[in-house]
Amino acid sequence: MFFNKLKPNWLSPGVSLHRLGDVQPPTLVLIGDDDCVTPEHAAAMVRALPAGSQLGVVPGTSHGLPFEKPDLVKQLILEFLKAQQTEKMIRPADES
Repeated sequence: MFFNKLKPNWLSPGVSLHRLGDVQPPTLVLIGDDDCVTPEHAAAMVRALPAGSQLGVVPGTSHGLPFEKPDLVKQLILEFLKAQQTEKMIRPADES
């Protein structure tokens, strides 16, 4: 019964992509490589978020990635939160 009440929220996005532009701080979006969220949708989320937002796809995980690979998820979060981000060696064409 509880699952049936939550199911509509799981099957449709709760926030539209255009509203993500209201988020001010850079955001880390993490998904599993076998997630119910597609990489395409997650990438669209990152593009809609402010500059400095990042996407991480955790291999060998589902939507339960924090429970399936907690050490790797923790490492990715801590790296994202570091004041000094690692300099990118190669930038996408639209960032040149």
